[in-house]
Amino acid sequence: MIAFGTALRRQINPFIAAVMCAIVLFGTIAFMIQSRAAILRSGAEVVLKVVPVDPRDLMRGDYVRLRYDNMSIVNGTMTAEGWPERDVYIPLWLGLEAGEDGLSKVTSIHFAKPESGSSNAVYLKSKPVMVYAADKSRANDIMFSLQFGIERYYVPEGEGLEIEDARNEGRTTVAVRVSADGEPQIARLMIDGETLYREPVY
Repeated sequence: MIAFGTALRRQINPFIAAVMCAIVLFGTIAFMIQSRAAILRSGAEVVLKVVPVDPRDLMRGDYVRLRYDNMSIVNGTMTAEGWPERDVYIPLWLGLEAGEDGLSKVTSIHFAKPESGSSNAVYLKSKPVMVYAADKSRANDIMFSLQFGIERYYVPEGEGLEIEDARNEGRTTVAVRVSADGEPQIARLMIDGETLYREPVY
């Protein structure tokens, strides 16, 4: 039986194996590109204000770090339903609604995607965070530090200082497209309301 198995493995054509690997690789890349393009093309748009980052943390390489007003850090009292009964590592869902200034702000926080939420809200999913059941009684003191996968924006080499300065002065906003599954993609980066960079769909 061992000899038969060894002989069978030797019969695999290296060319066919290479073609199969290439198909899987290109299929995976195509799926990732198409997923991103679908969000940029048809996702709901929210405009978020970027807030200063620790000035000691300068631009690294060719990207600028982004942190979001009223969203990167949220208070536990904003949760819209009962606290989990056990410790869980889960994403939080933020309900975002546009204010009179056109900027989207967090209006609610959920431990799961709302089945029926506000018709004016866009629901953005964070990366998973630890939620401790014991914190239920002191939710007012709990602050969640959240990430969404849009904390870096890549720019042409040497062009990040203007964005950093504007970011630290509170003049930078980004337009983010959000899919129905809560996944975000940065569509545009703006300074003083004027588009500086726009992401192509493909």
